[in-house]
Amino acid sequence: MSKKVLITGAGGGGSNNLIRDLKKVNKNITVIGTNIDRFQVAKSIADKSYLISVSTDTKNYLKEINKLIKEEGVALIIPNNDREVGILSENREKVTTRLFLPEKKAVSICQDKWELYCLLKKHNIPQALTFKINTINDIQDTFNMMVNYDQYWIRPVKGSGSKGATRVKTKEQAVFWIKYWNDIRGINIDQFTISEFLPGRDLAVQSTWKKGKLILMKIVERLSYYGGDARPSGMSSTPQLAKTVRIDEVINLCQKVAKLVSDNPNGNFNFDLKQNSDGIFCITEINIGRFCMITPIFDLSGKYNMIDTYIKLALDEKINIDNPIDIEENVYLIRELDTEPLILREKEIDPFVNTI
Repeated sequence: MSKKVLITGAGGGGSNNLIRDLKKVNKNITVIGTNIDRFQVAKSIADKSYLISVSTDTKNYLKEINKLIKEEGVALIIPNNDREVGILSENREKVTTRLFLPEKKAVSICQDKWELYCLLKKHNIPQALTFKINTINDIQDTFNMMVNYDQYWIRPVKGSGSKGATRVKTKEQAVFWIKYWNDIRGINIDQFTISEFLPGRDLAVQSTWKKGKLILMKIVERLSYYGGDARPSGMSSTPQLAKTVRIDEVINLCQKVAKLVSDNPNGNFNFDLKQNSDGIFCITEINIGRFCMITPIFDLSGKYNMIDTYIKLALDEKINIDNPIDIEENVYLIRELDTEPLILREKEIDPFVNTI
């Protein structure tokens, strides 16, 4: 019998990827899609899609979500962006169907990069040395405490997609960047941090947990960045080219951190890590409660599809996973504007290429 799940952000790249991956392996799921943007929802590939109120209008947002749950018979909601993860987490008691989210406290901590940094620092988890800025005058003091570094990373404590983040070399560049985002985009100065820049390998880890137990974990390395050439830093949070890798120290670190953030990990914990100049992998953030934009490489490599597994766990269906570390190495994700993401094994690449 078909079951209905509601996926938010439908029409956006990340949620359309999720819906596409699910449909490849599970024909018994009907997807209801929602979006707050009438143009984005027009791009939705869900079976049925709805335009809903913005999540900042909490009362109407929850009213419309619950109306959809009743009218469509929704068995599970999957929020797939930080904003809706946050609002549904905080109001989970008011939602009239299932959610499969980490506990409220864990969501709150991970959605504030400074709060997460402070928590992990107490437990000596490897991270980039970071200072929070309260006023423009703090920048000079921060640079005085970081004289041994030649590059720095600036970012707001909240947000995704590398919004407001860049790499700088000087105090003057830092002052300009923070004042620019404050003047043009209205991000308060006291929302920024300055860190040492981590120059090494760049990893994304997607993991799913239930009742404190790791169910699935996969890792990719970002090899080049989508839109990176157009950014001052040359980087972004989402790759244009990535490949699956297995790194045992990262597997162990992410499991340890999940249990520091949550007493009983549940749902999705997605970790970003970079190597410092000594080759040590450092946690840079945790995108909690949702799926990565690049979920196809996690869903379509290895033995188990992560979105299908997530739904079965959420609905208390039986699963049989013999090893939670499900990494098929050297599988590539290739992305470009206005094209469906392509997943290729190493041996599949050459037949695509003609040589002269």
